[in-house]
Formats: sequence, structure tokens, C-alpha cells
Amino acid sequence: MLVLPLKKWHDRSGFDCGDEQLNSWFAQVAKQHKEKGVSSSFVVAATDKSAEVLGFYAISMAELVNGDLPALSRKRLPARVPVFRFGRLATSQNHQGKGIGEFMLFDAIDRVSRIASEVGGVGLVVNAKPRAVNFYSRCGFEQMADHPLHLFCRSDLSSYPLR
Repeated sequence: MLVLPLKKWHDRSGFDCGDEQLNSWFAQVAKQHKEKGVSSSFVVAATDKSAEVLGFYAISMAELVNGDLPALSRKRLPARVPVFRFGRLATSQNHQGKGIGEFMLFDAIDRVSRIASEVGGVGLVVNAKPRAVNFYSRCGFEQMADHPLHLFCRSDLSSYPLR
């Protein structure tokens, strides 16, 4: 399995994760967001030439108010902090239950860590769906102060629990 930037040959319209909203976003919006600089999407494929998308995720930049971060992450940071937003995560129905979601999440954290070391950014934030909170929590995300479905993890992989 490889994680690759979304390309025009990846089959966006044939992707089905079982969630029509995610399917529609991937088919109709992901490429436009990349072209407009809003977010970047990455796909999991069997090879670098595979059209079939096993899963995808999107990342964008964001800014948070320090007080919304988990308490231990607030220390010695300015009032507003740069972060990366984990915008979408979906696995094809045909490939669910095979660890692809976790594989993509670790890839995103690794990618964010590399970028943050060069340009800054204190972590990765996700506005989770209720059914995904336990998944993100198991992977080291903490609940933010502003909302129970907003989760955060530091971009420093040395403190990451499953690595």
C-alpha cells in the first residue's frame, strides 16, 4: 500500500466508503480544493499507477485559539497557534477493517510532523464524527476544550503513543 497525492487518474467517482457525504466530497470537491489551495488530499492505492482508491484523507492549515487546546498543550504558546486540520478520512467499503484508516492517520501525522519542522505548526486537529472519537482517542488525540468532538494531537511524533 502506498499513500500518494491525489492525481487525475485516481477513480474518485467509483469510491464508496458507505457515507454519501464523504463520497460526494471526494468525487466533486477534493480536486477543486487542491487546485484552489484550500486543502490537499492523499489516497491509499495498491501501486503508484493504481486507479482504485482504497482510502483517502485531506489536510489543510488552520489556526486555533490557545485556550481551546488540551491543557497540557497550551503551555508556552501564543494566544493563536498554527495547526493542521485533518479534514476528511475515509476507507472504501471493500477495504474497511484492514487497518487502512490507522495507516492513513499515521501517514498524516508523519507528513504534518515533517512540514511543521520546517514551517511551524503545533499539531493536528480533527472535528470527529461521534462514531470516530474512540478511534482518534486510541491513536493519541485528546479532547479540546471548545467541543467534545474536536480532538487534537501534537505534531511531535516522539510523544505519540502508537509509534
